[in-house]
Amino acid sequence: MTPALGRVWLAAAGASLGALYGCGHEPGWLPILALVAGAGMLLRRRAAIRLVGVAAAAFAFGSIGSMARCEPEGVLSVLAARVPACRATGHILEAAGGLGTLAAIEWIDCEGFAALTGAGVVVVDGDIAEAGASFSARGWLIPLGTDSFDRARRRLGAHAQLDAVALATRPPASGPLALAARIRGGLRTATEPLDERSAALLRGLAIGDVAALDEGTIEVFRRSGLSHLLAVSGSNVAIVVASVGSLAARLGLRARLFLSSLALALFVLIVGPDPSVLRAAAMGGIGLAVIAFGARAEPLHALGIAVTVVVLLRPGLVYSVGLHLSVAATAGIVLWTRHLGAGLSWMKPRLLGLALAATLAAQIAVAPVLALVFGSLSVVAPAANLLAMPAVPPATILALAAGAAGSVAPGLGHLLARCGAPFAAWILWTGDLFGEVPWATVDVPEAAGWLLAVPTCCAAALALRRL
Repeated sequence: MTPALGRVWLAAAGASLGALYGCGHEPGWLPILALVAGAGMLLRRRAAIRLVGVAAAAFAFGSIGSMARCEPEGVLSVLAARVPACRATGHILEAAGGLGTLAAIEWIDCEGFAALTGAGVVVVDGDIAEAGASFSARGWLIPLGTDSFDRARRRLGAHAQLDAVALATRPPASGPLALAARIRGGLRTATEPLDERSAALLRGLAIGDVAALDEGTIEVFRRSGLSHLLAVSGSNVAIVVASVGSLAARLGLRARLFLSSLALALFVLIVGPDPSVLRAAAMGGIGLAVIAFGARAEPLHALGIAVTVVVLLRPGLVYSVGLHLSVAATAGIVLWTRHLGAGLSWMKPRLLGLALAATLAAQIAVAPVLALVFGSLSVVAPAANLLAMPAVPPATILALAAGAAGSVAPGLGHLLARCGAPFAAWILWTGDLFGEVPWATVDVPEAAGWLLAVPTCCAAALALRRL
């Protein structure tokens, strides 16, 4: 492992530890001391001391950002302690899955208190509207508790919960968020005439919308190791950027980079700030920036920088299982695909062996996390992914094209969705084939996750020594 790679990953580790420390601790001297000490060590000549300085400075920034994000005693927190009836207006920030929807309060008037503007962020139960939508609500302001559910909400930046008894929303009227909302709406319109499972899967592949997918399909995808296809991930980002780059192949480098960057930003707006998307978008942005300067981006360097950036901007994501799985899978693919591919060189065609090697590398890397968090492992995942993955890029591209076209020409959008349906059907068939096998998954105790982590980390260390 090179010194530069060590610095990058020490920064990522320091920022992550700082984020873990900061949320739940009052502002104090430790982050400031870490920052001052880190800055001093960075000025020293010895490489080992500078490495410690990088970690200390990253810890300081991570903890300061996390403390600011959690903000245990904000204005809304104080108001919520009285559980007042309130009227509020604001705009939607993002959907947070099962945690609800985050909304920024622009104006709030609670009984017994003066009206406030720019008071902070609340969380509302359910997926109430798309990012950028404005809302007006009437309800009760409730304090966040100390249980794990409300702690997770607080880590995302929420100061209180708004229990709305009346809620009205309006979609964004203009700007990039309005464009993203129109494309999402265009995809829903384009896929409506398709059968329910194919339509829901196309929306899941393209924008992560699986609200209409039945529980049976979700379960067979989990058992077959294909559930990552139901959440937008780094592979989707790579598909989008690669597709735009290919379409603009005849243009100059600057034009290709500009269009790829534009597509990357728009895609993030369309799908929302999912942890794996933010990680992949950060890596993609770093890669595009490096290419612009005529250099080459090393994947592990880009991954470490991406983790650092994501954690510093969104400290709460350090707890995200989605981010853990995304980082582990990416690292596994980078570290082990070449070596596994060499062992599978007997497979013909050669591309098949490389695809299986990448699948195995990702599955090995995420196995400890899956065992620790979910208590089960899919034994059919490598075979299922090998069969399903060739259909993912065309299904994703056609679904996104259907959304873009459907926002202005519903007929064309439906035609493109029809073209993507056979690829979705193939993925569904693969999920059913492997997920319905009785022995598709094995239940493992939590301790198995720690046991699996030991050889996984050793294998990673050996691979790093060969870099």
